[in-house]
Amino acid sequence: MVSVMRDMRHWRAQNSTVTTEPAAVARRTPPARPLQEKPAAGTGAGVQRRPFPWRFYGRGLALGLGLSVLAWGSWLGWQTLRNPAFMPIETIHIEGLAPQVPLPEVNGVLRPYLQQGFLWLDPQAVRASLMRLPWVANADVRRVWPDRLDVQLTRYQAAARWLGGSGQLLSNHGEIFTVPDREVPKDLPSLYGPAQSGAALLDALKTFDGILSPLSLRVTALEQVPSGGWRCILSDGVRLVLGAQDPEGTLRRWVAVVPQLQSYLVAGATMDLRYDNGFAVALPGATKSGSAQGDGTSQGEK
Repeated sequence: MVSVMRDMRHWRAQNSTVTTEPAAVARRTPPARPLQEKPAAGTGAGVQRRPFPWRFYGRGLALGLGLSVLAWGSWLGWQTLRNPAFMPIETIHIEGLAPQVPLPEVNGVLRPYLQQGFLWLDPQAVRASLMRLPWVANADVRRVWPDRLDVQLTRYQAAARWLGGSGQLLSNHGEIFTVPDREVPKDLPSLYGPAQSGAALLDALKTFDGILSPLSLRVTALEQVPSGGWRCILSDGVRLVLGAQDPEGTLRRWVAVVPQLQSYLVAGATMDLRYDNGFAVALPGATKSGSAQGDGTSQGEK
């Protein structure tokens, strides 16, 4: 065993080589490039061309085409929405029609607006046009999705003629409105008075009619004079003159005693009720006026 190990050391010693540090390797420098002369102006020799920016221009072209398609699509969509045939109005529901507000007249107002279609019809514009009709006091216009138009009309209720003018009427709410002469009702009472006093005159008319109802009479014309008094014409043609102080009480006293004075209740007779204890009577065709006392007796001569 010892001899074997000795032989191995001897063999390694014979075959081992002395290693030495490698010498420094010199670095090689690249050879210098020869200088190139600048080409003369006007010659293309030696000019390096840059590659064409296809990607940049391609992106710009794609962006322009996309914007053009978007604009064209928006315009086409806008034109489609603007077309009344896209969403036409198929149903019209109208309430409040009357002989004074006939259907053909209302349709004539609605027809131009229906041509605009459901999306572009302006309910406020339609309402403003309907309010121009003589007998329309109020109009409510609504669009109901997807193709319906609802119209609710409220007409004036004429209560009296106002100021005796042509076409001037007073509604039951004291509103003044104008209608054509041929549409003015024939049996309306006439009211005369200061401007903006229509509602007060209408209230006085209703009060006087209520007081006269036991006699089966009513007021056909009522005037408020500048002094505050009243003049009225009754349905039998008798004219009454009332003072500004307590006209209702004066009229009630007259109603209480007038059944005893039937001879004075003739058309055209004028009775002045501004006296405390009686009233003066002027009969048509009389040369002098007489006066009646509160007890029903009369004085004077015709």
